[in-house]
Amino acid sequence: MAVLSAMLATVLLMGLGMAVVLMGTAESELAAHDRAARLLREASLAAAHLAVADLRQQPSWSAVLAAGAAPLSAAPGRAVDATATPAPPWGGPPLDLRRLTVDVAAEADTGSGDPQAWRLYESGSLPGLVPGASVPVYVAAWVADDPSDGDGDPQVDSNGILWVRAAAYGPGSARAVTAVSVQKSPPPAGPAVRILTIRPQP
Repeated sequence: MAVLSAMLATVLLMGLGMAVVLMGTAESELAAHDRAARLLREASLAAAHLAVADLRQQPSWSAVLAAGAAPLSAAPGRAVDATATPAPPWGGPPLDLRRLTVDVAAEADTGSGDPQAWRLYESGSLPGLVPGASVPVYVAAWVADDPSDGDGDPQVDSNGILWVRAAAYGPGSARAVTAVSVQKSPPPAGPAVRILTIRPQP
């Protein structure tokens, strides 16, 4: 009986030990996922601010909305990848910026107001955009006309308001998106540009 009791106690202790190890592993994985999600959210926010900063330098937002070499806008920002199928910084198959543009348009479609034509405005890997950064993240930002301007033309800015959707992509299909609307003040107050709304997307 003493031997049997000792064996049972040993088995119970081993089970408890395994449970503690598994709990610690699970907590470590959850913490890693949380860090990765925060990083992507911050990267998408940074990409949105980069797009807004470059829009401040554009004399005509209608030129930004006009169709360029697909999927780019006619007047892209300063950070634009040389290819529509760039290699992601974490390795693996190339990203398809044309397909991502279609996905952005589908996600942003509200079904009301004027039609929107989303143009790729900024794109690049974070290590390529930020010297010294070693984080495997790819960022991109798209712009579209404000659907409430009432002119019926997605390539013409009639009210000084644009929509921006910035996304950060990571390994394993991880992604975070930030949506922004910006307004340009008309002369003589211009060319001031201010952010009207900024919000993370699910």
